[in-house]
Amino acid sequence: MKLPAHKKMLSAAAAASVMLLTAACGSGGSDDASSTPSSSAPSASSDDSSDAAASTYKDGDYEAEASYVNPGGDSKVKVELTLADNKVSKVEVTPEATDGTSKSFQEKFASGISSEVVGKSLDDLKVDKVAGSSLTHLGFNEAIDKIKADAKA
Repeated sequence: MKLPAHKKMLSAAAAASVMLLTAACGSGGSDDASSTPSSSAPSASSDDSSDAAASTYKDGDYEAEASYVNPGGDSKVKVELTLADNKVSKVEVTPEATDGTSKSFQEKFASGISSEVVGKSLDDLKVDKVAGSSLTHLGFNEAIDKIKADAKA
């Protein structure tokens, strides 16, 4: 079966696009690979500095409440966590939103936060979207800042 001329040109253009994309990805990958060692070296030193800073936190149970603004209005969230050896060993988020939609998102966040933070240094906690909740992290991160202040040795 013979293809019409315009389909042959489209086919050739598609093949050329794939080749260009492959070439671009290949060169981007080598740039990424060459920058990875330089970026991993500073992160190793920053890990050392965060360990030194983290050593100033007292083990124990902490809690804080924080608020944030979302389309449903102002919402509050309560964060309870346990620190052991400067790392989070347990975390619980209690949704306190009064708006139904906001409360639903807070509940999703609460169900997924443990896997994001348990085992991490308190200094390394800064979460973003969790379990589909894109704003609850604002209150969570504010509560973590309060806990950091309370946990300083």
